[in-house]
Amino acid sequence: MIEKNRRWVGSLQTAINQLSKKDRLMVMREAGVGCSSDILALCESVLNHPVGSLEDLITGWNTVRESKNLQGKWVMHGDCITGTFHECGCPLVRSGFVQLTPIQCLCSKGMIERVFSHVTCKKADVHIKQSIGNGDDICEFTVMIRDD
Repeated sequence: MIEKNRRWVGSLQTAINQLSKKDRLMVMREAGVGCSSDILALCESVLNHPVGSLEDLITGWNTVRESKNLQGKWVMHGDCITGTFHECGCPLVRSGFVQLTPIQCLCSKGMIERVFSHVTCKKADVHIKQSIGNGDDICEFTVMIRDD
């Protein structure tokens, strides 16, 4: 049954890849939104309190990554937040259930946007500078929080 589900997800990825760039981003952004509550819950678990600030989020998320032996971290540089990662953190990819493709990077983008927007109550613009799913050696995301 698991192999059948893997094949089904693989065919879904193939179909999503045939969509326009705009539609791929829309579909995968929504998929990523579903994981945002998981990230927040994990952060709250390691912090032992609700995530109430960017500092809490970054500290909690970095602690979660470290507890899972995932190399890389989030760093805040003024109003720009950068995440540099040496392996994909997606549990579906890490478990082998989903093959890593550029589609998963769009999912991560959506999840990151939602998490940072939720914590700041502002719009978060996320840019994928590099990604392992696109053939790069690392994943690098930048997050800019907007006041509008």
